[in-house]
Amino acid sequence: MVIGDLSLGKIIDRRIDFLLHNEIAPWDGDNYDLGEKDALERMLEDSGKLTESEFEEKYLKELVKLSNWFDGKEYCKDDDDEYYESYNNTIVSILELINPLHKYAPSDG
Repeated sequence: MVIGDLSLGKIIDRRIDFLLHNEIAPWDGDNYDLGEKDALERMLEDSGKLTESEFEEKYLKELVKLSNWFDGKEYCKDDDDEYYESYNNTIVSILELINPLHKYAPSDG
């Protein structure tokens, strides 16, 4: 099996397509789905513009920012907590494809 032409952008694009069109867990546009979609779309755009190290650095900083935000607030369903939780988890899942160490997100910048 040759996968020499498989890029991070293709993987992210497939995740977006699955999120929006699968029949297993159909798209309903709730905050959790929107967080995943927004993170994937942003990362897809950056995957074509940034080097690997720039991409990792940008999104590791984003994870630190999100972690600090979560640490400083109480969970509230009325806030966009589900959106940001999904956004965060999606970033981790894509970074983990680049380096499995990224599963253990940094706690500070």
